[in-house]
Amino acid sequence: MEELQGLRKVINSYLGLIFKIGLCLVLLSCFFLFTNLTTEMFDTAKFAVLVIFTGVLLVLLTLKFTIAGKVAFVRTPLDIPLILLLAVSIVSVFLSPAPYVAALGNQLKIHGSLVSLITYILFYFILVNNLKSIKNIRWIFTLMIIASQVLAIVSLLTYSGIKILPEPWAYGINFTPTGSNFSTTAILAMLIPFIVMQILNSTKPIFAILSAIFLIISGITIALTGTWATWIGALIALLLTVATISPIRQISKIKPIRLISLIVPVCLVGLITALSFIPPMGPAKNPIYTQAQEFPREIQLGFVTSWKISVSAFRDSPFWGTGPSTYAFNFTNYKPVEFNTSKFWNLRFDSPFNEYLHVLATLGGVGLLALLSLTALFISGAFKTYQLYRSDKSEENSSKIVLAISGLTFFIVLTLHSSTLSVWVVGLLILASFMVLNLSKNTQRSWINDQTNVKDMFLKIAGNISNPESLKETIRIDALPGVLLTIALALVLFAGFFGGKFLLADHYHRLALNAVTENQGIVAYNNLVAAEKLNPYNDTYRIDLAQTNFALANAIATAKAPTEASPAGSLTDQDKQNIQTLLQQSITEAKTAVTLSPKSAINWEILGMLYRQISGVAQNALVFSLDSYGRAIFQDPLNPNLRVSVGGVYYAIQNYDMAIRFFTDSINLKPDFANGYYNLSVALRDKGDLTNALTLAEKLLTLLVDESSPDYKTAGDYLDDLKNRASSGTTEESEIQPPASEETGVLQQKELPKVVNVGNPPSDIATPSAIKKPSPTPSPAP
Repeated sequence: MEELQGLRKVINSYLGLIFKIGLCLVLLSCFFLFTNLTTEMFDTAKFAVLVIFTGVLLVLLTLKFTIAGKVAFVRTPLDIPLILLLAVSIVSVFLSPAPYVAALGNQLKIHGSLVSLITYILFYFILVNNLKSIKNIRWIFTLMIIASQVLAIVSLLTYSGIKILPEPWAYGINFTPTGSNFSTTAILAMLIPFIVMQILNSTKPIFAILSAIFLIISGITIALTGTWATWIGALIALLLTVATISPIRQISKIKPIRLISLIVPVCLVGLITALSFIPPMGPAKNPIYTQAQEFPREIQLGFVTSWKISVSAFRDSPFWGTGPSTYAFNFTNYKPVEFNTSKFWNLRFDSPFNEYLHVLATLGGVGLLALLSLTALFISGAFKTYQLYRSDKSEENSSKIVLAISGLTFFIVLTLHSSTLSVWVVGLLILASFMVLNLSKNTQRSWINDQTNVKDMFLKIAGNISNPESLKETIRIDALPGVLLTIALALVLFAGFFGGKFLLADHYHRLALNAVTENQGIVAYNNLVAAEKLNPYNDTYRIDLAQTNFALANAIATAKAPTEASPAGSLTDQDKQNIQTLLQQSITEAKTAVTLSPKSAINWEILGMLYRQISGVAQNALVFSLDSYGRAIFQDPLNPNLRVSVGGVYYAIQNYDMAIRFFTDSINLKPDFANGYYNLSVALRDKGDLTNALTLAEKLLTLLVDESSPDYKTAGDYLDDLKNRASSGTTEESEIQPPASEETGVLQQKELPKVVNVGNPPSDIATPSAIKKPSPTPSPAP
């Protein structure tokens, strides 16, 4: 018995030490870790550290239960919403049209996937079961505030053009170790209440002055590198903290040093913010404004567009949504036609305006209910804490109220912007710390070894949930601690095995990308093959390998193809066999990619492009190209570029009527689409309709406002050619061809032998309906 007691003490002591060290590593990695060893240089490494920490603590916690002979965990009001969110995510993955993407992430982005949601929720439960005292919580947030200031200084240095890291790390003036300026400024905004509280409650002038410096650094970083989402979040955090801790009627009671330490930073940050928006007058110069205007801020999808997309996705998948990490597919399927008139019409977004719209689209109504419940329960707890603080301004209650304001800032940020990995990690730490400090000492629940019936067990659980302030309850289930330990070990080993494989695969993919930039095709090919073997479920690897196969085949054909100096060329039988094998592999890999992610318009578009590029050596390749492009349009029905691509294929086979139809679709979708007008005009010219071709060419010239651009000169030369034809009545073939029909590779030449077998052509080519005029948000893709 004594040996068992000693073992328990050892486990408890080591568990506390590992928790502190591990949590420090997680926070520091979220702030500073980035590497070029993985494809995605920021979140992948941060997520790996988070998974390792969560897995190790999960095993140690269940080991502690097993040695103690009972399961004792801390229950919080946020448990049920989080568990509901997890359950919805799991169901949504199984029902998703793209389950691999929903489970593992889209385009190498882990955040938002089922894997990330599981990790976040386990991380929260690990936190609430290991954060034991207000002293530990204060120590953690002190470390986080200091780290955040280093993070802010790094961001400000790069913003000002000072290179603190050698190439390739010095990416530009918007470089920040978190991976995005939004993440950096959102974290700073969430920590502002702690800094302001330190100013208003400090007992020594040195602490007030130091906190004032921190507030200046944080405020300037948010003002210069943040977005309006973090500006609003930071401002609300500041106002709530000041109004709560030192109401206006008590300002006269604030010590002068505290008041100065608060007013000076606020005024300084306000001045810099104003200067960043006010242009210089006359000959005066304002470098702050100039730098702010040149700063490349992250692009955020607008609220109206996001609302229409999310509501359309909810309409078709009301309960479980389309699956985690599938918003990019929702965007292409449901974006409104007016989006084509925006400045970013040719971009594809993988996240909406805010987190709530993201959850509505990807996890449906039940998922949104879970997130809203999480928000409402925290707000309710924050309001109760505020009421308690008004009557008792003790040191402990001060910590509670500042955590409450910081948590509210977290939810405000989620309301104004979609989330990131770093924001969720810091946000969950804030929520967990707040819950631990506000829990009754009797909220710990224990399951110890003994026999009981299932009915009694559930009755006791129900009683505990209905009365959170009830006394400690004991539910007896034989061997439960050992079962939980086994499950935890199995889960960690499973995650470690596959996570290690996928991480190594991502490393090989990064090596392949590096090889491509150095023009080392064979090295890129070998690394992509290695990546695909380790992670065969990633469609990005498949697509990249498909394009690499084609690039290698095209390089061989280009180097040894017939030329004027060598009409017979220098292709050997082995070269021909290699070309044939590489092209066959290229098509196979691209087809596998669309199987893994059938909702990806990008994958279908690349498959269509590959078929088109090998049309000279593959029978029926253009038919397959039209079918693939058509399926891409089904997934992205309002994309004018895809319509132009299809029109180009039809033009190449001299089907001018269908070419005109798709070129017309493109300008119906985007009335100011210069490329669409140019291609349509050329197609009408070659059909013999010079009058309409001339009208469109004149319209084209009005769309190109930069008269010094090459495009304007090309359009002008084309218009002159049309006028000459109209006046002379010539019908000779023109050298001016539509850009959409131009051949870009030697493997498109019609006279080449057909050596690649792509199979029998589809009996029914996927042909989208014509776009007669700008239409409302499209129906879901078939």
